[in-house]
Amino acid sequence: MVMKLGARWDDPVQDDRIGTARDAGLIDYIEVNYPIPYNADPGVLGLPILAHTSSNPTCSALGINAAVAKRVKDGADRADSPWIGEHLSWLGSSSSGSLGYQINPLFTPEFEAVTVDNVRRLRDFYGRPVALELGPIYLPATGCDSEMHFLGHVAERADTAVILDVAHWQITNRNLDRPPDYGLDAIAPARIVELHVAGMRCGSDSRFWHDAHDLPPSEEVLEITAGLVADLPALEAVTFEHNPAAPAADFLRCLERINGAMGNARAA
Repeated sequence: MVMKLGARWDDPVQDDRIGTARDAGLIDYIEVNYPIPYNADPGVLGLPILAHTSSNPTCSALGINAAVAKRVKDGADRADSPWIGEHLSWLGSSSSGSLGYQINPLFTPEFEAVTVDNVRRLRDFYGRPVALELGPIYLPATGCDSEMHFLGHVAERADTAVILDVAHWQITNRNLDRPPDYGLDAIAPARIVELHVAGMRCGSDSRFWHDAHDLPPSEEVLEITAGLVADLPALEAVTFEHNPAAPAADFLRCLERINGAMGNARAA
């Protein structure tokens, strides 16, 4: 299967560097994180769009914020996105409740049932497939084998696709002292349609690892990405997430490295 390489888009400040990457043949699409800023139009870049959001509390017993979900749906409809990426989170980053980023749920059967119900409702409302993603984890799951098993169960029960964030996965395995490949067998390979690739860093405590979109992906992350590209049967997209405050030259160099990791799997 031929795969596509894309870049995350959050704000028009990224338009110049993404336009440069487009013109250089380094990307095939952008992944737009909805809701987007007022009056912004990522469509001006002339690239296909994958819709994504980090604003819905998909694991909340209070349910989904209907206004936020509608803005995500409207964006995905305009872009004709093949799926909508959703985080598994107890609190999202919308004004309906947040502590700054996604707050992971308790990985218990009770939250699994809530999440399945919320995701089914979202999928029906969107009228298109949903792909689920995990954030970084700092404490082991207490109600199931692991957060990866939780994701696998929800994806099966709600009949969704999966986005495997390679950096988040490796951050979690390092934080919990697990092997790099831990948990991959908990997710049906045919459900993984997209990878996220980004940098990561060890915190000042020298113990816990964190997302670092201002840094390039590590050699380990690139090596793992290359293996997944070769092995996953339904994989369609690899998305690079990079902080727009970091130098544009770094952004382009990282895309070149990811393109190399994908090898012949990506269309020329």
